[in-house]
Amino acid sequence: MRSPEVGSYCARFLRVLQGWLVLALMSALVVGCGGGAKEEETAFEPVPQELLDDPRFGVYPTERIDAVLGLPLVVMIELAGGYLPEDVGEVVLDDGRELETRVVWIGVRYGDAAGAWLEPAGEWSARTVGEVAEGGVPEDEVGTWAVLVDPPIDAVGQGIWIAGRRHSVNWLPDPSVVASRVSSRAWLSPIPPAMRESVRLRFLVEPMRENPFIRWRYKLMVGELSPSIEQRVVELDGSVRRPVGDVEWAAGKLRSETLETLARQRESKWAIGLARLDQADDELAERVRQRLCAIVDFGAGEIAPFWPLEREGINRLLSDLLDQRLQPRERARRARLWLSDQPESHAWVVSDAPKSDPVTGKHLATVAVVNAAFEPRLASVASRFDVEAADLSSLGQLRARAYEVVTDPAGGEIPAVVARIGSEERVLTVPGVDLQASPPGLRIDRFFGDWSLATLQSSAVPVAPRSDASRCGALLYREPAGRWMLYVECAAPEKELKDQRIRVTLGPEAEAGDVVIVLAPGQEPSVEFEENQPPMAPLVPDVEVSMFPGGWYARLVIPDRVIENEGELLRLGLEHFDALDRRSAWPRPMLPWQGSCGRAAVDLTQWGGVGR
Repeated sequence: MRSPEVGSYCARFLRVLQGWLVLALMSALVVGCGGGAKEEETAFEPVPQELLDDPRFGVYPTERIDAVLGLPLVVMIELAGGYLPEDVGEVVLDDGRELETRVVWIGVRYGDAAGAWLEPAGEWSARTVGEVAEGGVPEDEVGTWAVLVDPPIDAVGQGIWIAGRRHSVNWLPDPSVVASRVSSRAWLSPIPPAMRESVRLRFLVEPMRENPFIRWRYKLMVGELSPSIEQRVVELDGSVRRPVGDVEWAAGKLRSETLETLARQRESKWAIGLARLDQADDELAERVRQRLCAIVDFGAGEIAPFWPLEREGINRLLSDLLDQRLQPRERARRARLWLSDQPESHAWVVSDAPKSDPVTGKHLATVAVVNAAFEPRLASVASRFDVEAADLSSLGQLRARAYEVVTDPAGGEIPAVVARIGSEERVLTVPGVDLQASPPGLRIDRFFGDWSLATLQSSAVPVAPRSDASRCGALLYREPAGRWMLYVECAAPEKELKDQRIRVTLGPEAEAGDVVIVLAPGQEPSVEFEENQPPMAPLVPDVEVSMFPGGWYARLVIPDRVIENEGELLRLGLEHFDALDRRSAWPRPMLPWQGSCGRAAVDLTQWGGVGR
């Protein structure tokens, strides 16, 4: 057999192997066995040791190689030291057989994730070395190189050689054989049938079908992860022959054979791993499936995924489930550890000061709490200075609830509330309770994008969805004549101006003076909503809207009817929608399906420092 090519050293190997190929190989083996310690025999001449010892140069798998018997194998690789993909050569088994090898670039263009609860599936592609050389890779595409081979059935137990380096293989059983020997409960969807049929949920999760790395979760969620028996013929030499098109695996196939192979490989690994866990501890396996597919009820008919996203932990869980060296008891122990690491509660401020408490007159903040556990838990929300007086209530499993809590700034500190769910506690600041309008005005120049599952779980502040050409800011100020004004300015390309709009939310929530006004360039301002509208006296906004090169602005007179406490207090919230209908808001991020924005309370008595 000839040696596989290794980078720029290909010529050296070819010179060594010129002439009588078999004789030269046998001579090399004899020489190799004549030394002191006996080296592992291989069917070809290895890469020189000085190169193997240099980690800066070579081809390295990015994770353990798990090969599913009877399925093609995709191995993600890293090319180090400027190693060229065209020099990877053929993958070779320990017994010397060369496998037909394809080196491919697997890439994805994620695009804009604004307003999406889950990570966008992205536009996936698989390109050969030649296609990459001819057309390159788009600048906004990220990805990795991979080798694709189809190992014969009798390769079980062998390692594989990639570019002259040997790598062990974790050989996994045929999924269809596993399906015939394991109870189908191992792959049962943990989601109730009625919830699986929810149109809203389907809208959120359908894009997952287009991502080869996470399609397994979609199939587990809808009950389609159970392995299916595939048509294939094993030849006398151990190679696997499939009918034309069989590699695409029926419904829901991806656009390329390579991507479909990758998706199928990961689905098979999860099917095998969950089956092994079910054999070790069926109740534990059910809890793991539930956590992997957790769906939370946010109320008002809104349900959404609330499952773990931390890839390192999920990959470690799968690796442990597939580790041949682990006994069933140890495999179950590690699954329990993974479960214990998953947070079972979350809390965030929805609105800083939407209204006042009717008894004390102090501001009420709205705080959302999620119980992500699979059992009811006691929950409470209270001011940081009055935590022990909080009323406890039971919050159902996988449910979210909004709480109203009195906020009381003390000693100049930023107001804060404490949310308790079970034994977990979260402290949340509420700075929007105590804003002041003083000359030259209250500046509003930081808008927030909608929450996503990733940003909410990590408590990261969502970034507003905007480009360098699309910005928005506002200023609340008082005219010399005494009128309070809201000035809003948005920068945008001229072609996008007429598709932008601002929603201004004013006044106390669900009380007289609760008003929503919509401002847009080239359109008449409109009142979208007004609570307890006075008879025969609809609100007519007093506003100036104008466009200028590169943007537009609006100057709105704050209606007297929305200002509270005889002119001392204004509650305000803003939403900006760009030409693509992407939303950003102030003072708080919003859930993608949330209808009304949060509000901050602005003290109007300090204009000029001498009160009003």
